[in-house]
Amino acid sequence: HGTHVAGTIAAVHNDTGVVGVAPEASLLILKVLDKNGSGQYDWIINGINYAVDQKADIISMSLGGSADVPELHKAIQNAIANQILVVCAAGNEGDGNDFSDEFSYPGSYNEVISVGSSNLQRRSSEFSNSNNEVDLVAPGEEILSTYLNGTYAKLSGTSMATPHVSGALALIKDIVNKNFERSLTEPELYAQLIKRTVPLGNSPKLEGNGLLYLTV
Repeated sequence: HGTHVAGTIAAVHNDTGVVGVAPEASLLILKVLDKNGSGQYDWIINGINYAVDQKADIISMSLGGSADVPELHKAIQNAIANQILVVCAAGNEGDGNDFSDEFSYPGSYNEVISVGSSNLQRRSSEFSNSNNEVDLVAPGEEILSTYLNGTYAKLSGTSMATPHVSGALALIKDIVNKNFERSLTEPELYAQLIKRTVPLGNSPKLEGNGLLYLTV
């Protein structure tokens, strides 16, 4: 799972396998779950705090749980206060309907960039959580990326959509900071991201501002 999302962000362009959204990005890989994808909230909180200490630009979290943990929220608020973009999977508990809300944390915190999933036909994925905190959607079905032991695999989920947005933000940050000749703040970079979306015609609870669509 971690290898897969890392490849979507930054797999190098070497004419082998796949290329990431931001192949020149540097990754700080923090393991906060066990081999079965389970773990404790303290592990995630410690990972966020470590990334802040290491002055990461973007924190990408393809994970979530049903519990709203105040300490987790506080760690994310601290990251935002340090001008770090926090990108989280919206969750895979959806039923395809916008009138029923499904919440997963940290993806449902207002401060994070919550990413839902769309398919390659530009429709919202049926499994993608719907709620008022979804910011945008990105491709999340049958995504080919790096996998174990030098292989490649197709996986689906809002976990697969999230690294598309994290990689896009790495590109956006590099481009706009050069254009503005200064470092943009976290809210300004969020605005630059949302400028690069196109509506799909679904409810905002399903797609937020729309599908990620990178333009200069």
